Amino acid sequence: MQNLKVAFFLAYKSITRGGKLSTALIIFILSITFVNLIFITAIGDGVVFAINRQIAVNGVSNIVLEPQEEPVRKNYIIHAEELERSIEQIGGVVAAARRYKLAATLSYDKNKDGKFKYAATEVIAVEPERERKMSEVAQKIISGRYLEGLGSGEIILGADLAGESGNLTLTSLEGAKVGEKLRVTFNNNITRIYTIKGVFQVKFGPVDRAAFITTREAESLLSVYDNASQILVKTEDFGGEDNIIAQIEKLAPDLKVRKWNDYVGDAGGLIESFKQVQFIVNVVGSVVVAASLFIIVYIDAARKRRQIGILRAIGIRHTIIVYSYLLQSLFYAIAAMGLGLLFIFYVLEPYIAAHPLPTTTGAVRMAISQIGLIHSILILLGAAFIGGIIPAWKAARENIIDAIWGA
Repeated sequence: MQNLKVAFFLAYKSITRGGKLSTALIIFILSITFVNLIFITAIGDGVVFAINRQIAVNGVSNIVLEPQEEPVRKNYIIHAEELERSIEQIGGVVAAARRYKLAATLSYDKNKDGKFKYAATEVIAVEPERERKMSEVAQKIISGRYLEGLGSGEIILGADLAGESGNLTLTSLEGAKVGEKLRVTFNNNITRIYTIKGVFQVKFGPVDRAAFITTREAESLLSVYDNASQILVKTEDFGGEDNIIAQIEKLAPDLKVRKWNDYVGDAGGLIESFKQVQFIVNVVGSVVVAASLFIIVYIDAARKRRQIGILRAIGIRHTIIVYSYLLQSLFYAIAAMGLGLLFIFYVLEPYIAAHPLPTTTGAVRMAISQIGLIHSILILLGAAFIGGIIPAWKAARENIIDAIWGA
């Protein structure tokens, strides 16, 4: 305990007698590194959260039922409306809605000159009123109106598909407008003319590149009734799906029942990429902090070489000197953390919340988790420990006579 008191005293004197400007600069540089560690982690987590939310809200909801594959594969779920009503009686279920999924090629004559723009896409058939509870499509209409009733002869398009989002891809119709006619050829070779009733934008690529019609319209195309390609189930919250799935499997033991995270697909690669970026930034940040403090402590120890030798000569143990420099490094790190946290929570996070980053997965905000915050703090403290102890140990172990006389 006495050794620690002496080490604290030496560290305190070293900091207070040092240049205030240089101390402030050291803390500022370290705080930038600390902010960078938290920011990259929080943005990466924000992207993951945005992807997961879009999949669960606008993609496949919380739970998906699909046609049976064993012992005989079937194309559709039969008696879908009765199954919907049964599922909605399960506690924790908000709504259930059936869908048909059809592949189709859309043809649009923009200039009415017989020169068509073609786009192959997925046409999703929904029950308009039930679908309002399942996704944000009905609330994200940017022009025209949402589907209503039977919806015969009407179609709504995602903004990327219509060409109203600015993303003029190969799947874009390059400016299809509400009220205009669209020719749709389905994969069963049936062609129909639809009126574009609305254009929506949920800012999730797979959905914004799709088109929607009603289930009644799809059933007239497929010559089926009361069937479904999928039944989506929306739950009150995330995390309780397993219990609900167990109850659904009792109602329909032959159907495939999956959670939303089974449909991450290509987005999983993006999530892994962000994790790799986070890892690289953490490694680089650790090296920067350790190298910065190594240089600071090394220069300070070299400048005070004779002073260290005198301290050793009057009986101060070398471990006390090491502790004093280690405490000095930790002081810089803790002060940098304090400054960095103030900047993050009172400047950066409120700004990103007010001006979220636009991406194809939706608006991305910082998702600062307790685990991520602790991880960044431990990285900074660990780097400060390593960067401070190595040069201090080297200086404190030097021969006393050589240190005093500068040999």
